[in-house]
Amino acid sequence: MSYDFDAPVNRRGSGSDKWDSVESGVIPLWVADMDFAAPDELTGVLAARAAHPFYGYNRRRPEYLGAILSWYKEQYGVSLAAADILPGSGTVLTLGMAVRAFTKAEDGVLIMAPVYAPFYRVIKENHRKVIEAPMILDKDGHFVLDRAVLEKALDGAAAQNRAVPLVFFCSPHNPGGRVWTEGEIKTFLDFAKDRNLIVIADEIHGDFVYPKEPGGTGTAESSGFVSATSFSDHADRIVTVSGANKSFNLGGLHVSHIIVRDEKLRAAMNRELQNGFHREPDVFAELAVETCYTKCAPWLLALKPYLRQNLEETAAFLKGIPGINAWVPGGTYLLWAGIQGLVERTGCKTDLELVNRLEKEAKVKITHGSLYGTAGAGYARINIASPRKLLLEGLGRIKEWAEHP
Repeated sequence: MSYDFDAPVNRRGSGSDKWDSVESGVIPLWVADMDFAAPDELTGVLAARAAHPFYGYNRRRPEYLGAILSWYKEQYGVSLAAADILPGSGTVLTLGMAVRAFTKAEDGVLIMAPVYAPFYRVIKENHRKVIEAPMILDKDGHFVLDRAVLEKALDGAAAQNRAVPLVFFCSPHNPGGRVWTEGEIKTFLDFAKDRNLIVIADEIHGDFVYPKEPGGTGTAESSGFVSATSFSDHADRIVTVSGANKSFNLGGLHVSHIIVRDEKLRAAMNRELQNGFHREPDVFAELAVETCYTKCAPWLLALKPYLRQNLEETAAFLKGIPGINAWVPGGTYLLWAGIQGLVERTGCKTDLELVNRLEKEAKVKITHGSLYGTAGAGYARINIASPRKLLLEGLGRIKEWAEHP
């Protein structure tokens, strides 16, 4: 089948957070929400269900679990059992449950910064402490995990008599798009074992990995996505959080899944689910996931090369603007760009001030890097998952403003 990812989009007035939270005329290239119509296979099934005029309490569909099992086997080469899967009502909500399940008030939670902003929020709002281990960004724009830095962060917490039983691991990395290799993940899990850490692996962007092609500009590490669920010898310390939300743009349906292969960890997570009364599924959410995982893989397969070209064109375009550097990531549809030179050249004090001026004066919204922790200061995250004409118009506005701020 052919899919038209260049089709113009009109989401104004639909309640879209991405579009309706910005003023008319602003091009939104910020929140991780794609501007492509859902595949017909999905909209047809949901329309048929909506036409059945009963929306009462719903039972969990065994086909839903089967669809997840098949996806993990076919896409990631991992064989799971239905008992390994717990239902979730969204990735961030599940992260909060994990914090409560495996830590107590004032405990620390280790993160590698910069990282997805809600990591900070779910830790702080549950009255735990963020323990940051800053990552290195090499000359090619790849984030590097350094065990010595991780050890130093834990030792610093220990010196303050603070327990750190939990670590968040973002794979592929958001906002940097880094796709961790099998060896890197194994090294990280060995570190977690040595330091007696439970690992919460956020793999929500796992379906967006771009293999390097001969002559291409993809990163060498992005030969394929490796799920933490594949490390069965570390199953007693891994809770994996994922879903179809990013892959098929289902964020508004608030559905996710939790993979826990260890009975003890699974029981702890299940208690949090029960305590929060997360029992009956949404009438549409699990049906949508089941449909996407069983019928919509061709749509995703066709979308990925389009996104990769968007990433390459965006990086090339931005590098032509004095004061900006950008790199093609190995995964996600989010591009991490260094903007400190532009911050200084335009007289802004921070990346936040620059981004705010872009929204107000250039009519394009991107995300300031310091949102992802102090290690993100001087950077910006750009969502390239829009029709190319719209994306290039937004980038053109950045360029024009940068030339005449």
